[in-house]
Amino acid sequence: MTGRILRVELRRSAALRVAGGTALLGAALLYVAVDGWGGRWMLLALWQREYLFILWPVALGLGAWHAGRDRRCRTDELISTTARPRWQRVLPAAAAMALSAAAGYILMYAAGVAQVAMLTSYLPGQSVVIAGVGVLWMVSGAWLGMTVGALVPSRLTPAVTAVAGAAVAIVAITDRGYAHVPKFVHLLTPSPFGFWGDFVTVSGRVSVAHTVWLAGLAVTGLAGFVCATRTARLVGLVPAVVAAVVALALLPADRQRLPVPDPEAAAPVCSSDAGPEVCVTRVHATALADLREPARQALATLSAKLPQAPTSVRETPASWYDPQPRPQPRNTLLVELELDPWGGAKGSPDELRWRLLDGAGTRPCTYIIGKPAAARSHHIARLAAAAWLVGGPPPSGEHGDAALRAFEKLQSLPATEQRARIAALREAALACDEVNLLEVLVGDSR
Repeated sequence: MTGRILRVELRRSAALRVAGGTALLGAALLYVAVDGWGGRWMLLALWQREYLFILWPVALGLGAWHAGRDRRCRTDELISTTARPRWQRVLPAAAAMALSAAAGYILMYAAGVAQVAMLTSYLPGQSVVIAGVGVLWMVSGAWLGMTVGALVPSRLTPAVTAVAGAAVAIVAITDRGYAHVPKFVHLLTPSPFGFWGDFVTVSGRVSVAHTVWLAGLAVTGLAGFVCATRTARLVGLVPAVVAAVVALALLPADRQRLPVPDPEAAAPVCSSDAGPEVCVTRVHATALADLREPARQALATLSAKLPQAPTSVRETPASWYDPQPRPQPRNTLLVELELDPWGGAKGSPDELRWRLLDGAGTRPCTYIIGKPAAARSHHIARLAAAAWLVGGPPPSGEHGDAALRAFEKLQSLPATEQRARIAALREAALACDEVNLLEVLVGDSR
């Protein structure tokens, strides 16, 4: 009997429209930001969790709206006089709403899966878990909204509930909110992960903690809707409180510790054909074809013009401004890559070659962080060195004019002096000693 009633609820209520609307809204939000997650499973799941700050208030509002269905149809008094207990009467409606909210979120995920699955073979298991936890957020939101709608039977309740949920979400995700709201509140939000990128994952312990918290929150929401007495509804608060305590005991104290490095994502995938070895990370394996030729051209240029040139290219998962071992490796040219939404390396082949030759095949050094003048000189010298290796003026853009002047000044020197200064710049950049690279390159004295 209950199954038949549930099928009727799904067919005749707004549940299917709720699922479809949630899926369409979610898919639109995802593809607006496809640059951020395209071709990467983990980032798809994390971006979807980020959008729960929009979708969860929507689920709250829809739940409150669905709870007022009998009142809008003016059948609430009639239905309340039936002999069946309240929980039997309203449970199918709650189940239908939960299924529709969950289905909408799953369909949103499927819309992203359609893009990612055709581009990459690296599927971290935690990405599916993270998406699954998001389903619980939608269910808990729908049931909490139904509770509010049942307790406050007003036409304004759905809108006010959604706006209140959105306000809480905005406070939770803004820097000002993070600074003024207790830290444990942020740990229990849909996306408390702080900084995340291509080479991080979320530990299973964090997902377990969020699952416990959301299960308790969902039980409290369901109890508030199906229970008929105030005492029962108050008792229904216990699962959420207990779940929050357990979850906080499992979670790290700081949201910056929630994402952890994913060594599998950073594992190297290397070229297997003849020629210098070019390696990218596993999560960026689709970019190997785009990087291979520009990388080998850059290696050939460095080998032709400089002594002790690198012999291979390897993508590094570490940003240049992260703490790095010194000196930089001499025989390997390290490069950071970004993916375009369709799995290729971001940038044209010429742009990739310039990036590889920047600083004569070295990475920027961290000592320039927080020093604008030093950073400017550093980048000008690096760009001028790349221009010398290419044999033409640097590209326009930031520091382009200044780099052109440095390049022209370098060219005015004898050829042997030019080569010696480029080699000296490379040595200084590899060592990352706090020296002025522009002075090394075009200074009057060395």
